[in-house]
Amino acid sequence: MYQRKFASLFVVFLSVAFSSAGCSYTKQPGAKEAESDVGGTGDVRYTHEPLGSNKHLLTVTAAPGLMETEGSIAQRVHIFANRFAAKTCPASFEFVHDPNFDQTIAGGFMKRTKSYVFYCKG
Repeated sequence: MYQRKFASLFVVFLSVAFSSAGCSYTKQPGAKEAESDVGGTGDVRYTHEPLGSNKHLLTVTAAPGLMETEGSIAQRVHIFANRFAAKTCPASFEFVHDPNFDQTIAGGFMKRTKSYVFYCKG
């Protein structure tokens, strides 16, 4: 009797744990950068939203590679943002500097996310 009760409580616990572990307040990344895998495990995904007046919102999400450091993840995210902005704005671009620009990378379950706003010059 106790085993059956324990088993049912365990199943309820697992279902609650798994359903709440997937919560995220960021938009699901829509595109994956080609060949962005690190050691076959981590990748870079992004969403891009044109804001008008040559401004763009870029949200970059990186999945950590096996045994990858936080510094390495931050570098991959920043390098990707620079490359993406350069491709989007062939002449020149600049990141918008606001009080939140030095935000830390938002950590999540097996992902790190950072948002950038940039505008095209010329």
